[in-house]
Amino acid sequence: MVRFSVSQEGLWSVKKSVESHNHELARPDDQHLLRSARSISEDNSSVLKSMTEAGIRTVDAFTYLSDEVGGVANLGFTKRDAYNHIQKERRAKFESGDTNSLIKLFKERAIDDHMFAWDVETDEDGCLLNEKHDQRPY
Repeated sequence: MVRFSVSQEGLWSVKKSVESHNHELARPDDQHLLRSARSISEDNSSVLKSMTEAGIRTVDAFTYLSDEVGGVANLGFTKRDAYNHIQKERRAKFESGDTNSLIKLFKERAIDDHMFAWDVETDEDGCLLNEKHDQRPY
């Protein structure tokens, strides 16, 4: 642990330094699991996105990428990171303009299924505020 202070002139000075740790440091074999060492490159992101959009499960896309680089330790991210990345991409896609597609889908569904009821509200940017769907009892 290191504690710093900054003077009014902008000079940094060390106030306290403790060189011992209260835990073991990560072994070199485990460093790829540390959050600070993990990231998904643009190339891997593109492959994950393409494969999942083609209907391939995220776990299978992750396995493919790890096999390509000789194992998970060489990949640079975990399976959970891959799932989170895909979910983030899907949310961003939905938030950035899929509202019109959703409304169109609901209109088509209402034509085919007279028991399907829906209502949506959008803000001034066309982003979805809330939704109500299929009011049939379960």
